[in-house]
Amino acid sequence: MRKILDKNSKQITNNDIIDLHQTVNGQNLFVVLDVNSLDVRYYHDLSRKYEYDMEELFRACPFSGEVDFEIVGKLADFKLKQI
Repeated sequence: MRKILDKNSKQITNNDIIDLHQTVNGQNLFVVLDVNSLDVRYYHDLSRKYEYDMEELFRACPFSGEVDFEIVGKLADFKLKQI
């Protein structure tokens, strides 16, 4: 299993929602459906896969050495709040 840590040193697990703190195609929230295969989807359209380099998404910034993304919740929790 891959070990990927967010900016708060919290380990990403399947179905985590991450905030990139920047926009990609107008979106900043993404769902990590599967950590091992790096299946990342747009939060507002789960049928749409993140289409850029997955490794780079989780890589630390070469200048600061820090990652920019943060886990903000679980998919089930967010979907329930919207109902």
